[in-house]
Amino acid sequence: MAREDVWQQTVDISNRVLQCTSGLNLPKGNHWPTVVTVFLSQANERLDSIRLLIGTGYWDSSVIVTRTLFELAVNIAYIAKNPAKRLPPYLKHGGIPLTSEEAERLQRQLAQTQPPVVKDLVPGKAWKTLKDMCCDLGSQWLKEYETFYRYVSVPTHAGSFTLGENYKRLLDQQPVSDRDKVTVLITASAFHLRVAGIAAKVFPEQINLKTIDEMSVECQELGQSLAEEQV
Repeated sequence: MAREDVWQQTVDISNRVLQCTSGLNLPKGNHWPTVVTVFLSQANERLDSIRLLIGTGYWDSSVIVTRTLFELAVNIAYIAKNPAKRLPPYLKHGGIPLTSEEAERLQRQLAQTQPPVVKDLVPGKAWKTLKDMCCDLGSQWLKEYETFYRYVSVPTHAGSFTLGENYKRLLDQQPVSDRDKVTVLITASAFHLRVAGIAAKVFPEQINLKTIDEMSVECQELGQSLAEEQV
């Protein structure tokens, strides 16, 4: 398959992903549907941002945003295994009120003449470690944590591991290769679809799970073909 055909196929998949999951009138009910709605909205925003970043040649930034899509997918997939048990501590960790009493207490706190300091509102560490959640989700998730996530954490935190490669590209004034662009966009689309798959189960009348599953298979097949080319 010609390289430009692979790129166009990848763009087409990302277009269809956003078409299936954007602009929907997702109902809100208890905490779980509301959280799923927010996660899907964030996934849409980030996938669209990645497309824009790749289009302007900002590959490193697109990789960093793709990392956040992985984190979204891990968290929502982990909670989805047992929302009744896992969602309350997730919300409580972020200071989300779960009862009317907690909501009133938060309102009083925010209305104080002396506003609360950030450290009193924003938690200092994650509610669960990402690696532990990946272990719970299975070997594929853990593999992605040890490979993809570990690698893209370097530019995210300004590590020096990828500095040489990036500096050489700047010196040579080389644009990002089509292969690199395809890889990051297909990876981002695949992570998004994991969020979308959970949303489809919560909102079956709004999102077609079969369509989501079919696009997930497309992403997997295209990613596998890229990996085989590299061998």
